[in-house]
Amino acid sequence: MHGNHSNPIGTDGAHIGAYPDPMRLWAHSFSPRSLKQLFRWTEYLYYNSAQIYAGVKKFAEYPITEVNYLSDSDKLTAAYRRLLEDILGVKRALIRSSLDLQVYGNAFCSMHFPFKRYLKCGSCSYEADIHSLDFKYKPDSATFSMACPECEHSGKVEVKDKLILEPEKINIVRWDPKLVDITHNPVTGESEYYLTIASDVKSKIFNGDKHLISTMPMSMLRTIAEDQLFKFNRGEIFHMKADSPAGVDSGWGYPPLTSTIHLFYHASVLRKANESIALERIIPMRVMHPQPVSGNADPILTLSMSKFMAEVEDNIKKWRRDPNHIMMAPVAVGVSQVGGEGRALMVDAEINRAEDNIIAAMGFPKEFIYGGLSFTGSSVTLRMLENQLESSTFQLNQLLHWITSKCGKFLGWNTIKTELGDFRMLDDMAQKQMAMNLFQSGIVSKTTLADYHGIDLDEERQKLKNETLTDTRSRKELEMDMAELEKDLSQQARQMAAQQGGMGLTYDQQAVIGEADNIAMQLMQMDQGTRKSQLSSLQAEDYVMYSVVIQRLEQLQLDQKNMAVQQMQQGGMM
Repeated sequence: MHGNHSNPIGTDGAHIGAYPDPMRLWAHSFSPRSLKQLFRWTEYLYYNSAQIYAGVKKFAEYPITEVNYLSDSDKLTAAYRRLLEDILGVKRALIRSSLDLQVYGNAFCSMHFPFKRYLKCGSCSYEADIHSLDFKYKPDSATFSMACPECEHSGKVEVKDKLILEPEKINIVRWDPKLVDITHNPVTGESEYYLTIASDVKSKIFNGDKHLISTMPMSMLRTIAEDQLFKFNRGEIFHMKADSPAGVDSGWGYPPLTSTIHLFYHASVLRKANESIALERIIPMRVMHPQPVSGNADPILTLSMSKFMAEVEDNIKKWRRDPNHIMMAPVAVGVSQVGGEGRALMVDAEINRAEDNIIAAMGFPKEFIYGGLSFTGSSVTLRMLENQLESSTFQLNQLLHWITSKCGKFLGWNTIKTELGDFRMLDDMAQKQMAMNLFQSGIVSKTTLADYHGIDLDEERQKLKNETLTDTRSRKELEMDMAELEKDLSQQARQMAAQQGGMGLTYDQQAVIGEADNIAMQLMQMDQGTRKSQLSSLQAEDYVMYSVVIQRLEQLQLDQKNMAVQQMQQGGMM
């Protein structure tokens, strides 16, 4: 690398010179020297490589399924569901932690539980919420002072932080692995975790940011004042880490993207070459000149070059103004081209191979990034992908259970078990049919079958209940309307008989209803247009019969719908 490009053989038989070590590439000069530097590199790779970004993002989201709650209390389950999903957004938090795990090889989470800070006067014991007071804070000693509104005493005050049971203010905190230090005991497997408070937070505290000062836990304010590392209490931080060989520091996970650093460097060199070629050689330069001929007739010998060039430039300007302009030249004009061969020089194929190597190093199927992955075409690949994610899924389930336990303990709720649902391949029709057959054979339950199909059985039961109640209510209302109608028809018939002078005419109510049932059954077999025509004719001929037929038609249609619902309930689920 220092001017001598020969590769002589040393006395030990090794090559010396520009490239002495075949196992060391030029890219190794840019390798990170520490684990924290490695984290910065993996951050850079995540945001600057399209393949790594797409693969890691999908890989982080893929194992996050719906949350299952295992509890006998529906009320408690509903409370936890609202807390974890509606308030905390636990699925999003799990995706973020999974993303940290794939990028850094480590993910750190803790819980922040809400509190209110009160300042208490040391003279008169006056106490009030810090947000309602005009206080002063000394960041180098982590002390508060104020002028007491009650006794007007000025000086230091006592700080009291009181927890408040407000689930809406609980927060899941993710910590930057670059700011975390670990003291690990490889024999017991126990670790102590220390946090370096971010420099921008420190600056805001020392600059008197009252929002941060009022809401930051006192333990962190004291740490900042003492310029020390913040130590987490046992069990107050959850650490997920990627699996690594025994020779690597067991307290830390090793970033899975490490093997892609040199591959990305190689791909960047190729892209840089493409960029240079595109800037220099894509657009050709055209040179116009008198066309040389053989012998003494060469125009260069007799032609005024300055006049020729001026005429050519003038004609080019005229041609740009008028594309139909015709140039007159006393000699043939030749055109030579410089550059323009950039397409042939491009290294697209090498870039594609380098990017494929990056995907292979991450352990992702190529279709997982570019799309097209299906169960029927790549069932083995998908199964391998699921096995590869088992470690991440196990840790994510542990994190979910840890969050649930922490929240339940803080709020005073009974703890329930929560876990992520199993992976599902939505296009695996054979597995779905097998599950249906097992259900029909009585081997698996409705709950298992519903979970496999992604159906919330409790929600569906509630919907069926509501539909049944609505249909029953409609049927009762129809029966009441029918009774009122029959009563009216009976009265109308008696009035008609009285108007005809008591000629002995009688009104047979059951006969009218029976005839209406026959007509309604016939109309049910007809198409919509024919049915409407027949009803119009019946209305003109006998309005009383028409009214009864309308009621019987509605009853028949409702009976058919209820029968279909009952068949669904008897079958369990469709």
